[in-house]
Formats: sequence, C-alpha cells, structure tokens
Amino acid sequence: MEQVDIISNNKKNPQCKERCDSKVLDSVTLSTCQSKCNIPMGFTGPLIAKIPVVLSDVEVEINEESEIELEERDIRLINIDKEVFIIECKLIPYTNKLFIGGYVQKNIQFSANDCTNKTSISSKVEHTTVNLPFKCVTEIEFFKKPLYGESYKERLNSLDENMLCKNNKEDSWIHYSKLYEPVYCELQYAKILETDILDKKDHSTKSLQKDKDSKKILEKMVIVIRLKVIQNQQVFIPEFDGDVMVIENCNNDSIPEYIRNNDKKQEGIGDSFDDEKGVLGKEES
Repeated sequence: MEQVDIISNNKKNPQCKERCDSKVLDSVTLSTCQSKCNIPMGFTGPLIAKIPVVLSDVEVEINEESEIELEERDIRLINIDKEVFIIECKLIPYTNKLFIGGYVQKNIQFSANDCTNKTSISSKVEHTTVNLPFKCVTEIEFFKKPLYGESYKERLNSLDENMLCKNNKEDSWIHYSKLYEPVYCELQYAKILETDILDKKDHSTKSLQKDKDSKKILEKMVIVIRLKVIQNQQVFIPEFDGDVMVIENCNNDSIPEYIRNNDKKQEGIGDSFDDEKGVLGKEES
C-alpha cells in the first residue's frame, strides 16, 4: 500500500522525482529435504595409487612498494579492497628454484570534492581498480623429491662383413622419451600488510612533475603467500595393521555405533579414518 501511495503522490507533485523500478518479482520459502549421512569409505591396502604428493610447503614473503595516481586532486580515502592473484608458479627441473608471479588487485574507494561553499562541502564517491604486479624467485626445501622424465638419442653400430671394422653402410638408432607429471602449485592463503600514504608531494623520482597538485597514494606492502608444491606420483599404500571398528550408517541425531574387532579375518572391508576413533571399517555384503 505504501508503494502505491508514493507513486500517486509523485504524479500529483511534479517536483518529486520518480522512484526506481526495482521490485521483488517472486519470493518462495523452501521446505527441508530428507537426507542421510554416510561415512566415506575406501579400499584397504596393499595397493598402489596415483595421487597428488606434496613436495614442499612454502611461505613466501614479498615486499612491494608502489605509487598510484588518481584523477581527482582533492580526495579522501574511504576503503581499499584487495585480493591476490597468482598467475605463475613454476619449479625449474633439477633445481629448488620456484618462480612466483602475480598481482594484487585493489579497488580504491574515495570521495572527491564536487562543490564547496562557505557553509558546506559536497562530495561524490568514486572508485578506481588497479593491478599491482609482483614477481620473485625463492628457494624451497623438498619433503619428497619430484620425479622427472628422461629423453635421449643413441646410435648403434655394427661390424662389417669381415667382422673387423665398423659397418659404415648401416646405422641403427634408439630414440627414447619418458615424460613426467607436471609440478604445480596450490594456494593455501594470502595475507597483505600495508600502509597507504596519501600526500600531495610527488614521491617518485622517475616521473616528471606535470601537476604538483595531483593526488598520489604511496603504498608499502608486505605480501605473505603460502603455497603447496604438488606432483602426481605413484604411492604404495600398505595393509593396515591394527584395530578396526565396524560401524553402522551415520544418523544425524546420534553417534554412530561401532564394535571393536581385533581379528584380521575380514576381507573386502571399506576403510575410513576418524581423528578420535582411528580406522573405521564396514563389512561388505
């Protein structure tokens, strides 16, 4: 009813501005669906699996200083949102050198003076998005060595008909190429510690001072990035030697029931692991 009254009042009073056409088209309250909790299970050993193996877990600290120039001259910072993007993480084969590159994307919100009189100041809120690139090389320590391939080309020679000299009329070759799984990185977290200095002075010695009144932001950042260096490798998983708890399906309202079983006669058991109970097993029918 209020929306209808507002529209009618706007039609009666031509000085009132028309409101936007935003409105709720539909709203539905959804009911709760039935679900059943199952504990994830897996095969017991011994077996060989090809899985991602963590080669190294490294935390990198990058120091960055940048200068940003905004179009408006007289501004006041409101908020700065930032996010780290990694576009390069490359391990050079047969070394421990990790090349890292990316950028920090910043969305700067500021207010600029639109008009000023003796009693008031009118400002408009604007924003600018900038990308601040960074790159570095760091040395890492391996928990597990990466596996690399091999490639070679070899010539084989035979004896001549007299079995005394090399046969120059015939050549044999071996071309061998074994590829390897690529080494990649996984970002765990990124943290930025920064100080933003807003000043009219030109801190840069590289750029020409075209406008002394232009506003610049001098940013000093410490970027902390944690990465996992990973490669898919074949891993042998041995047979579990210990107690197994045979469990029932999980219920939402109760703790799963289990029976301790010490014998090792069960075959075809699916396994799962719990921090408090250890290895959990379920009999296969």
